[in-house]
Amino acid sequence: KTTDDSNAMTPAYEEDYDNDPPLLEELGVNFPHIYSKSKAVLFPYGKHAKSLDSGLIENDADLAGPLAFALGLGGELLLSGKLHFGYVYGFGVSGCLAMTLLLNLLNPNGAVSAWTVVSILGYALLPVNLLAGVNALVRVNNLGPWGMAASVITIAWSTMASARLFERGCNMRAQRFLVAYPTALLYSAFVMITIF
Repeated sequence: KTTDDSNAMTPAYEEDYDNDPPLLEELGVNFPHIYSKSKAVLFPYGKHAKSLDSGLIENDADLAGPLAFALGLGGELLLSGKLHFGYVYGFGVSGCLAMTLLLNLLNPNGAVSAWTVVSILGYALLPVNLLAGVNALVRVNNLGPWGMAASVITIAWSTMASARLFERGCNMRAQRFLVAYPTALLYSAFVMITIF
């Protein structure tokens, strides 16, 4: 609007910046939830995984943690001399789409959202990030049987963590071994990208 007295523009409404929520809250980034889900992945059979509410796992499908872990994995691969951001995101997207389809076929309790699957699979990348961090310092494939053992432990750890979160969040206790097999294959692909 313009006034007749002056040609200065005046806003039609007044913005209230004092009562705006913080940016991270507006974006849905909740650090206590990220911390609790990360602890549930690091300790899949401890009190942290048991204390997570199934509604928190299924209804709060935040993508900030998984995106940070995927970027961290790409950065750690870059530190070890591999530019594999495309592989990380390619395997991540195709694996999440395939797991969403599989979980929706297996789940007798209703549909599982794609965001829940992305969130759980992304959080379970944390052990692969730890292996990639070690690989940036010491080449894991040059460690012989110790490197192979670390790779198998990482795959088993990520698989247990994601299967446990799917079991608790989507009420799929009876299908946990059927869910664990394709997640083990997915994390095997990430570990192979990391060590080779």
